[in-house]
Amino acid sequence: MQTDGFIPQTGSDNGHTLAPVPPDEWQRIEQAYREIQRRDSSAEHRTWRAERIALALLGLLAIALGAVLWLATHAHTVQAFVQVVQVDEKGQLVQVGIPQDLLTYSPPEGLWMDMLGEWVRRVRWRGTDATLARAEWAWVYRHTCGQARRLLQALEAQEKPFETGKVLRTVELKSVTKTPVPESYQVLWVESMTMKTEPTVKAAFWTGTFSVGRYRPPTLVDTLENRLGLCVTAYDLSLQP
Repeated sequence: MQTDGFIPQTGSDNGHTLAPVPPDEWQRIEQAYREIQRRDSSAEHRTWRAERIALALLGLLAIALGAVLWLATHAHTVQAFVQVVQVDEKGQLVQVGIPQDLLTYSPPEGLWMDMLGEWVRRVRWRGTDATLARAEWAWVYRHTCGQARRLLQALEAQEKPFETGKVLRTVELKSVTKTPVPESYQVLWVESMTMKTEPTVKAAFWTGTFSVGRYRPPTLVDTLENRLGLCVTAYDLSLQP
């Protein structure tokens, strides 16, 4: 509205004469009108800011939900590394080299032999504690991969190691040796067994040929129990005459 220098004219409305409006009254009306416009503009700005804030919050919420979904889908994915260390003359651990990816690290022969000895002991042991038996076989499955897992599942179905109490069996390792075949070992052991129906102890000599390999443990639990990803890829167990 433009009112500067405007002097209202008198006129008539339906035959009635309109009284003249003083200039200061028009100035007051103009100021009131401008104040209303200012308030409307301020209200529109506040509404615009509220919309921008709401959109920003929705964007942050979408990012947070995306991060949660990503973590949920990748929660079981483990990226493992190996750091070689040595003990110095002061008894302190000293890092040797830089961390290596799990599968690029080559474990020494002794670790393979220790793993195979434990594998045989846990598979062939029988006792009276079903919970312990399940824990032993869970360890074995985490150290078995490839074709050997199918063989192990067939052996579990055949021998039913969790039905405890019928057979008691202990294992005494005799030797673990590297064979000329790459990534292959031979294990010799003696089993002492008693049955519920026959309390006499019977001893039997066994031999096993194992092929070994590596795999990347899929979960944190698997990694904590098999830190180097050592596994049996194939095996053959034989009772010696």
